Amino acid sequence: MLGFFTWLEDLPLSTAIAGSSELYGFALVLVLHTIGIALTAGPAAVMSLRVLGVGKPLPLASLRSLFTCFWIGFIGNAITGTLLFMMAATRTGYNLMYYAKLVCLAFGVLTLRRVQLAIETDSDRPGRMLPSHITAAAVLCLVFWAGVITTGRLIAYTK
Repeated sequence: MLGFFTWLEDLPLSTAIAGSSELYGFALVLVLHTIGIALTAGPAAVMSLRVLGVGKPLPLASLRSLFTCFWIGFIGNAITGTLLFMMAATRTGYNLMYYAKLVCLAFGVLTLRRVQLAIETDSDRPGRMLPSHITAAAVLCLVFWAGVITTGRLIAYTK
């Protein structure tokens, strides 16, 4: 694996971004990744909290447009996250926190998909109780997205 990680780090794109002191270098990638986090974890939290009963006057169906924000942020984070990994592949590739983040990310998306199904099929009937498996998915979604953010930050501080 070391050979592959070294190859990634030595690619012209990786070295150009990592070695740049200009605004378009590492700092820009990091800022865009942070914006992507807001566009993914934010809507996921809002939708999950609404499914759990926060903001009951707001119909579930009104949250449907948040999925567009989520997927734009997700795609942006896939790109910027790949660039961040490429610039430090020999360190990050052996960091367990990185893999914990990927696991939390996968489960975060899967549980959000369950929440999305509840939102997409909502009939806007006030006072309707959601099934317990949907509320459990909403709780897990919050936990997994908090895990994505926490493990992502810990990557920089662990080996």
